[in-house]
Amino acid sequence: MARTPDDVGGPLPDGEMTRFLDTHFYDRTAFLIDEVRRIDAETNIVEAVMDTSRHLPYGSLQRGDPAVHPRHVSGPELLMLTANLGSLHAYFVHGCRWDEGWVGYGNRIHRADFKRLARVGPPVLLRSHEVRSRLGPARLVRRYQFRFEQDGEIVYQAEQTAQLLRGRRQDL
Repeated sequence: MARTPDDVGGPLPDGEMTRFLDTHFYDRTAFLIDEVRRIDAETNIVEAVMDTSRHLPYGSLQRGDPAVHPRHVSGPELLMLTANLGSLHAYFVHGCRWDEGWVGYGNRIHRADFKRLARVGPPVLLRSHEVRSRLGPARLVRRYQFRFEQDGEIVYQAEQTAQLLRGRRQDL
């Protein structure tokens, strides 16, 4: 089921979540965050929540005996959540607007630790912290630390780098 911007809660400026989702370079169904809790430009931290009982693009395709293969948030969904968080950082902290020519790419996973399965049911608390940033007129390179928790336990943590570029697609 496609969500509307009103379905994504949080402390965002009026109309900006709509603009963010309407102009993002992925369809809304690829934005897996259900609530943005905090975007702090001073500390470079974004906190959000994913409802794991929602439709999951890969998790919903899981088969087999749940006693052997428990239903969970899959690795591709966890990685997409890092892209979602990075996009929030770029857009709301750095002002990189998709409809103004910015586009982003993950380009290095320095470390990724899948600590335990993120089960279907309880929400996953998402936290990203931008630890390094280089900004030029047409390029922004950022390094993030991610920490995802469910029921007070870490399910995923990583350190990744992404870049945003501004310009025509054939120039990228």
